[in-house]
Amino acid sequence: MRLGIGARILVMAAVLCTAFGLGRASNRSRDTIVGLFGVGGIIVQHGDDAVLWQYLPDVKKWMTIDEAFKRDGRDTKILPLPVAAVKIRAMESWGFLVTTEGKVWQYDLDAGRWVELGMP
Repeated sequence: MRLGIGARILVMAAVLCTAFGLGRASNRSRDTIVGLFGVGGIIVQHGDDAVLWQYLPDVKKWMTIDEAFKRDGRDTKILPLPVAAVKIRAMESWGFLVTTEGKVWQYDLDAGRWVELGMP
C-alpha cells in the first residue's frame, strides 16, 4: 500500500515522537539522531559510526536495519555504513546515501556490500 505525502509526514512525525517519547535513542550513551530514511527509519550517530534503526509498528519495537531484514528471513550486512554518521548528507532509503564530500554509495543486495557509484 502506498502512502500519500500527508500520510508519510504523519507517520514520520509519529515515529519521531515515539523515538523521543520513549527515550530509546537518547538512552544509548551519547547517541544522537542525525537523519531520517524511508518511513520509520532513523540514522543514529553512535560514536563515529552510524546505526540505522527501523521502527516496526506491528511489534512496536525498534530494530537495527540488519535485525529487521533478518526478521524477514534476509541476512544482510548493511551495518556498518561505509561512512561516518557526520559525513552523511542525505539518505532517502536504507540502501542509498550521499556524503558531504559528494560521494554516492549504494548497498548491493546481491553482493551483500556497499559500492561507491561515483558521479553520473
